[in-house]
Amino acid sequence: MSSIRKVKEIIFLGTGTSSGVPAISCLTDPEKKCKTCLSTLTPEGEVNIRRNTSLLVRVNHEDGGVRNIVIDCGKTFYVSALKWWPHYGLRQIDALILTHPHADAINGLDDLRSWTLNKRIQEQISIYVTNETLETIKTSFPYVVDTSQATGGGDVPSFKWNVIDSKSPFTIEGLEFTPLPVQHGIYFTTKKPYMSIGFRFDNICYISDCNVIPEDTIAKMHGSEIVVLDALDYKQHSSHFSIQQAIDTIKNLVPIPKRTYLTGFSHVIEHYDLTEEMKLLEEKESGLWVRPAHDGLKVCTEDDIIMSNGHKN
Repeated sequence: MSSIRKVKEIIFLGTGTSSGVPAISCLTDPEKKCKTCLSTLTPEGEVNIRRNTSLLVRVNHEDGGVRNIVIDCGKTFYVSALKWWPHYGLRQIDALILTHPHADAINGLDDLRSWTLNKRIQEQISIYVTNETLETIKTSFPYVVDTSQATGGGDVPSFKWNVIDSKSPFTIEGLEFTPLPVQHGIYFTTKKPYMSIGFRFDNICYISDCNVIPEDTIAKMHGSEIVVLDALDYKQHSSHFSIQQAIDTIKNLVPIPKRTYLTGFSHVIEHYDLTEEMKLLEEKESGLWVRPAHDGLKVCTEDDIIMSNGHKN
């Protein structure tokens, strides 16, 4: 392996389920029963504020600069960007990859006009999607694909669409991405599997939405140093992994990754409680390092050393 990694760092822009955390039902509940949601009203509870799952991959480019590749742009992306773009001194989005066409992955597309309108930051954003995702976007947001369908003032973001194959690697800004197809629930009408895609890049695997990982996808995950994996809460769910399912998956990888970060949490999960549970697990099973990610967490890679920056892990 080269001594210089392609990936400089990854930053978690969102680590919550589709509805996000906190839940308005909990914050307005007279009985005030939800520990996680209520904690978000305090400074120390900020790690429990979770926007839709999204990841920023910062890539060391051959020209000496760093490129910003975003994975998913859901309902809360703009709120995430308002928080983390200034915080980390970010500006441009060099590419966007979409894992699937659910609202929590694509509904922030219109907000990207803040980057491209009047070329304020950049002229265009390259977007990488499967044909299935693109067809859904054409229905949901036709004007972002075909600007002739814009109405009103006609202020729309400027995109360059790139169709990818979920079975074939592709390269963005010098970094190769290998798609990791996973099941994310079923179609209610046909009962057929609904598929999302994760990605492997530079010995990192990222899977944000899954309840089943096919064996051929597992095979592509072996040898990863960092794995980010969906884990909604403690119970099994029809379209997401539970905490235990995520842990069992990691234990079956060869070798076990140096670090595993869980993401996609509901309000059932409290960050500090789960962190302590995972530390106890690490004591029982040496070599099994698992922690909950949180919005704003930055994970840096340098040679064979992996570092986390942010709140205590």
